[in-house]
Amino acid sequence: MEILIYVVAYGIGLALNIAILAASLFLVEDRNASSFKELGVGPTLARCAGVALATLLLSFLPFGFLLSLVAWFIGIMFLFQKTFVQTLILFLINAIFGCGVLGAVGYVLSKVLRP
Repeated sequence: MEILIYVVAYGIGLALNIAILAASLFLVEDRNASSFKELGVGPTLARCAGVALATLLLSFLPFGFLLSLVAWFIGIMFLFQKTFVQTLILFLINAIFGCGVLGAVGYVLSKVLRP
């Protein structure tokens, strides 16, 4: 039963991180050269999901938080063909909100699974 609670909590956190990344991409990009226009909505969301899932899985490793930050930065640069400045802006926005989501998931899990 506890495993199911973990899966649901981290699944909700993953969905929130995907939505935050997609929204920040939409806000930071130029309207004429948007990933949503060039690639389409489906492939853009799939790339967002891939980056978010990879960073979530890396965060379970020792020192995984640092590894996931590096993987996130490099993934955004290469998957979405962003400049360093655009990637840095996206990184700052998503790091702040992503840490908030991860903290909220940890808080909910600590309250739900409290003995």
